[in-house]
Amino acid sequence: MSNVYSLLPLLLLGLFSLQSCDTTSDEVVETSYIYPPVPDPTFSFKRNEASSVDILECQLVKQPLDYVYSSFLVEANLMYPANMARMKGYFNEGEFGWSPRNILCRSALHAADSSKVLSDVEQIFTTTGKLSGLGTKSPSTTRNQRAEKGKGGFVGYSIGDVNLCFADDRGVVVAEMFQELVRGAAFLDQILNVHLDEAVLLNEQLRNDHENGKLLPGRNYTALEHHWDLAWGYYQFWLPLVENSEISALKKSRITLYRAFALGRQALTEYRYTDALEQMRIVRAELSKVAAANALHLLTGTRTLSNLQEEPAHALPFLGQALGAIYALQFTRNAEGKPYFTYDEVKALIAALTAEGGMWERERLLGTDAQEGMLFQVAKQIKARYGLK
Repeated sequence: MSNVYSLLPLLLLGLFSLQSCDTTSDEVVETSYIYPPVPDPTFSFKRNEASSVDILECQLVKQPLDYVYSSFLVEANLMYPANMARMKGYFNEGEFGWSPRNILCRSALHAADSSKVLSDVEQIFTTTGKLSGLGTKSPSTTRNQRAEKGKGGFVGYSIGDVNLCFADDRGVVVAEMFQELVRGAAFLDQILNVHLDEAVLLNEQLRNDHENGKLLPGRNYTALEHHWDLAWGYYQFWLPLVENSEISALKKSRITLYRAFALGRQALTEYRYTDALEQMRIVRAELSKVAAANALHLLTGTRTLSNLQEEPAHALPFLGQALGAIYALQFTRNAEGKPYFTYDEVKALIAALTAEGGMWERERLLGTDAQEGMLFQVAKQIKARYGLK
């Protein structure tokens, strides 16, 4: 009997423990189970065990443009007609049949301005020829002149400087402007206005061929897939700006754009066109914000302002890039497809900045009032258009 009584506390404890395991509708039951994370989408697609993504065209277009910039424009190496002809050959004909000239401002949305944009590029070539001394008796003498207000020439301590650049009589470093201009007129236009456009994604013939598995001759992808992939390929030339840690407004842009490109391509693969259109609009809005933030950074960023305050000549390369980045804004679109700026509007902003003494006018550029042609006044207009702070 004593053994029974000695076990009674243990029996009662067990009973209470069973009661405490009962749950009510208001009770939260914790668990140590951790749900597996959903993996990020990847831009890797296959058909018949082989990649169905081909972006070689993008690199073949960019290489001649890089060569034009680095070998001819940066150091004003157009002293003789043969140099000019060679450079224009790269620009007009490219390599392996891919002509940079033929993709510059080629979207239907900007067809009316195509000849104007090409004329602006030709003007950069002409200006560089002038800075090189092309057509003069002694090209090297002309090229060795130092730039100053109202006079074009080299910017730096000597003609042998490592970071040599050349500015025109307004202080515009046209080579740096060219770099950002083609980033917009070639690459951004191809992304937002040629390949990621409703005219492509809503095209019934392209959709039917895609659904029937009709591949482009000798290729492993449909025409509809290739449009999306080319947009991804040209986006790679914007990626360094997206990853710029100096621009805080873009800290989430890389993953936002990567996911939109990958999810949109996956949606096409599964014939979910509504989802693909949604991702296209995300790319539009986010990449346009990147273009605006880049222009603002080049225009009023710490690097530009500190150099301008110390010595205007030191800021000229960055201001040249800023002018090209402003020019590129005409190729941006909001999510619904409406352009943020027109050709005439960006040209007006550039004209205001380069008026009077041009980029040498430190006091005007750094002014604190609403004076036209002031860096912060132009930046304010850009911010207002894109809703940036």
